[in-house]
Order: sequence, then C-alpha cells, then structure tokens
Amino acid sequence: MIVRNDYAAIVGLVSMDLTTLDVTGIPGVSVGDEVILIGGNDDRKITAWEMAQICGTSPYEVLCNISKRVPRKGVE
Repeated sequence: MIVRNDYAAIVGLVSMDLTTLDVTGIPGVSVGDEVILIGGNDDRKITAWEMAQICGTSPYEVLCNISKRVPRKGVE
C-alpha cells in the first residue's frame, strides 16, 4: 500500500476490514493519513494486476473482494 508517497508492507494477515501496515521507515505518519490500496500518484502506483500476481490470483478476484465498506474515490 502507499502511505505518504512511500510503499508500506502489509504485516500479518488481512482480517475482515483491518489491515496492519509497517510504516516504521516512513517519516511523519499519523493516524488518519490517506492510504492507497489500488491506484497511485505521480511517483508510486499499485495496480490490481500487481496485487493479483503477488497473491497468486486474478485481478477480478482482488477487486471483487474489497468490501463495500471501503471508501472509493474514482478519478478520470
């Protein structure tokens, strides 16, 4: 995932709507910071294809398994 324009690794297992990230090496991180699950900015990006490859599944399964409770922000 992307936090403060840097990659943060997932720690442990994803449980329901809770994911723990290792932000140890990212300066200035605080509660409430935006976290990008799929998407990106000018410097970094994560695609559903990349996530699927890491998880050993398809991009379709990755996208369909994101709960409706996770806020979405569409961009053109």
